[in-house]
Amino acid sequence: MIFERLRLVDDVIPGEGAWNMAVDEMLTRGIVEPTLRIYRWSEPTVTFGYFEPLAEVRRLRPGLPLMRRWTGGGLVDHGADLTYSLMIPAGHPLAGVDRGDSYCQIHRAIQAWLEAVEGIRSELATGGEWLGEGCFARPVQGDLLVDGRKIAGAAQRRTRRGLLHQGSVRWTLSKPFDPGKLAGAFAGQIARKPLSETEQREAARLVANRYGRPEWLEHR
Repeated sequence: MIFERLRLVDDVIPGEGAWNMAVDEMLTRGIVEPTLRIYRWSEPTVTFGYFEPLAEVRRLRPGLPLMRRWTGGGLVDHGADLTYSLMIPAGHPLAGVDRGDSYCQIHRAIQAWLEAVEGIRSELATGGEWLGEGCFARPVQGDLLVDGRKIAGAAQRRTRRGLLHQGSVRWTLSKPFDPGKLAGAFAGQIARKPLSETEQREAARLVANRYGRPEWLEHR
């Protein structure tokens, strides 16, 4: 297990892109314990990395709702995927290792969960070639592959408070999704704690001041 204890935030009410990204940043800035957040989308949405040019994203995904992430990486199509985030405090050992190591450790937990609940055997990518447009067309080291196809990827950002890991899993589960089983792949003790009223207000503030504004999308 990566963590002894983990907070599980299971956002069952689908949210817009601005809200989903704001909650992740809010939880990272106030992180005091390892936290796994699982969330849904109110409509199909494309997120893209902090440094990606908006014009290129619009060319590749015309007509779709777009949202710039606080993390890096490329384009990710959301709506049919399983989207999760891990927020890890700076004092935890995993927040102190390099990106490749933390990326692989987290994906090994995802790998174990997929095998336990679905019997799916996957492997960690050692690298890959550009196969098309979008994050899932370009496996990088530590991504999860099934028969050479990328099924899980992520992007990260480190701050003085800790590590934010935003992940997406593209695999249609044959059984009803149980958030507790996914959390159990990361930690022995799980504490289900929904967002508090204070956290919801802070996330709403970030939507109003950042993620809901055109300047954020355009990165000006």
